Amino acid sequence: MSYQRSPDALHAEVNGSLILMNVESLAYFEFNDVAKRIWDLLSDGVLSEERIIAILVGEYDVEPERCQTAVATFLKQALEKGFLVKA
Repeated sequence: MSYQRSPDALHAEVNGSLILMNVESLAYFEFNDVAKRIWDLLSDGVLSEERIIAILVGEYDVEPERCQTAVATFLKQALEKGFLVKA
């Protein structure tokens, strides 16, 4: 499945953390460095979950299974809060 940023999502970096806010629902959430990197990857458009995992495994010293879990958690939370949409 592929994902892209929601047009309703605003973002800001505060003290190294990513803060996202949905302007429609006013929901907001603070994410860690890995989530910030996923958000940055999605700045260029649509990416699949598999592609995101492949990029992160190449950039970080992380087992693919652990990376897959972290990515899936971020994508689920970001979809629920309205920060991402399925493409």
